[in-house]
Amino acid sequence: MNQPIIIHTAGSADPQTRRGGWAAILSCGAHHRTLNGHADGTTHNLMELHAVTVALQAIKHPHQSIEVHPDSQYLEQGITTHVVRWQERDWRSSDGKTIANLAQWQTLATLLKTQQVSATRIARHENTDASRLAQNARRSAPTPAPVVKAITQVLIAGSRDASDAMLVYARRAVQRAHERGFMVIVGDNPHGVDMAVVQECRRLQAAVLIAGVSERPRNGGCRHGHYFQVERDTYRGMGGRLLNTYTVRDRWMVDMCQHALFIWNGDSPGTKAGYNYAIAREKDAHLVTFERKVAPHG
Repeated sequence: MNQPIIIHTAGSADPQTRRGGWAAILSCGAHHRTLNGHADGTTHNLMELHAVTVALQAIKHPHQSIEVHPDSQYLEQGITTHVVRWQERDWRSSDGKTIANLAQWQTLATLLKTQQVSATRIARHENTDASRLAQNARRSAPTPAPVVKAITQVLIAGSRDASDAMLVYARRAVQRAHERGFMVIVGDNPHGVDMAVVQECRRLQAAVLIAGVSERPRNGGCRHGHYFQVERDTYRGMGGRLLNTYTVRDRWMVDMCQHALFIWNGDSPGTKAGYNYAIAREKDAHLVTFERKVAPHG
C-alpha cells in the first residue's frame, strides 16, 4: 500500500506593506521536499491558498492520497466543505455574493479533482517549520523602492449613534480636508458619522477612499471615489485568532492614513478603540468628544 503524501502549509503577510510569503513541506516516507516563495500586494489568505496550490502542482502523478495540514481554518474549511458548495452555487456564497479570491479557489478546485485530498487544520505552534519558512520568505523579499504618496490621507471616523452636532462637525471636517487637497478615508457604516462623511464627499466630489469588509460599501459609496474590501485575516489577535471584522477594517484605515480624526459620542467603544490604536501606531490622531446630555430626573 502506497504511503500518503503529507503536506504542511503556511502563509504570512504584512498588512502594511502587503508583502507576503508562503511555504509548503511535502513528506512521503523518507522523502522530503520544501517549497517557498514571496509575493507583493497580497494577503494572508492568498498566501495560504498559494502554498497548497503550488504543493499540489508539484505532485506529478494523479490519484495520490494526500493529507494537507494548514494552520488556517479558512483553508481547511474551504477544502473540506465550502469549495463543493461554492461550485454548486456558481462560485457564490450563501448570500449570493461572488466569493473572495475566486481565481485562486477555482485553480485549487481543479487540482483537488485530480488527487485524493483531505485537509486537517493543526495549531500554529504545531506547524512551526512551515510557518517559519513562510515568514522568512516574506522577510527576505526585496524591498521595493519607496513610493512617495501624492496626497495626504486623513481618516475621519466616528460613532454610529451620532448627534446632529457630531454630524455637522463631521461635514466640516470633510470640507477642511477637501480644501487642503487631502484624501478622506472613511468606513462604510450606513449610519452616523461614516454616512455623513460619505454624503459630504459626494456633494463636494472630494477625494475619498471608503473601506469595508463586504464586497460593496454598505453606505453606497461614492462613484467618484474608491472602495477597498479589507480581508478579515489582515490582522490577527493573540494566538492567531481572528478579530472582529470591523476591528480589522478600522485598524487598516488607521494604518493607511497620516492623520486621524475620531468624532466620539462619549461611550462608543469602537471609536475609542480606533483612537487608541492610532495613538499606539504613532499617528497624528485627535479625539473630539461630544458627551451625551442626560435629562435631569424629576
